[in-house]
Amino acid sequence: MGGKRFAFIRLLAFFLTSVLLCSCAAPPSNNRIAIVGGPAYAIVSEIASKDEIVNATPLAGDPHFLEVTASLSKALEQSVAIISLGASSDRKIVESFHKPLLFLLPANTKDPHLWLSPKRVIEWVPSIESFLDDYFPENKKEHSANAKRFLTQLYSFDAVFHTFSGSCFITQHPAFAIVQEDYSWNIAGTLEIGEVEISPRKLAALSRVVATQRSCILLLNPNEESKTAEVLKQQLKLPSVYFDLMELATGTYTSIMEQNISKLMDVIKR
Repeated sequence: MGGKRFAFIRLLAFFLTSVLLCSCAAPPSNNRIAIVGGPAYAIVSEIASKDEIVNATPLAGDPHFLEVTASLSKALEQSVAIISLGASSDRKIVESFHKPLLFLLPANTKDPHLWLSPKRVIEWVPSIESFLDDYFPENKKEHSANAKRFLTQLYSFDAVFHTFSGSCFITQHPAFAIVQEDYSWNIAGTLEIGEVEISPRKLAALSRVVATQRSCILLLNPNEESKTAEVLKQQLKLPSVYFDLMELATGTYTSIMEQNISKLMDVIKR
């Protein structure tokens, strides 16, 4: 009898544990809009209401080469629509699911890092708001209020970015061409070509260029180490900032950009 009773208690405990785990699990992505791309999620989450979107981007994956995973496929299949960054790596994948789509980047965009320019993100806000309104019309007022608040933040970031005009930067990742175009940042060079760090000869040439500048700041990727950056920091005693490119973003655009700007301001004030 004792053995049967113990077995029953174990079975009951297993059942109760299963119920609790199921009740605490994340809600399914049915009837939600799937967001593909870390930057896209950071931006759309500023405008969407709670439980309207799901981050379908595989965590810890390579942001430049979207891979089809079980979690990604499930999120896209269950969604009512998809908002995607629209870089070459994810455009074909999301199109294959035949869902209503909103791409943030124009087709055939050579440099996908437009989101690093607040000026470009400002242009995306109305289309995101309208897309959310189509699927969640009951939340239009909330979308509108969120969009207005987000635009206020973006115009503030835009103004701050203009204050860095002419400032010299060396970037670890070649992601700031659009920022240079929109805000006249002086990008003296980059430490990567594609996904490969520059050669010692090119690093020596870059060092000579930097030596002619009054001062330069290294913009480093917090998610990727760089031996070349360490060499440059030691040789030229350059200040550095870990500037989050949002490629693996799980937070909001505002929170990430505020941290980036704060770090830049701290270095420039020294």
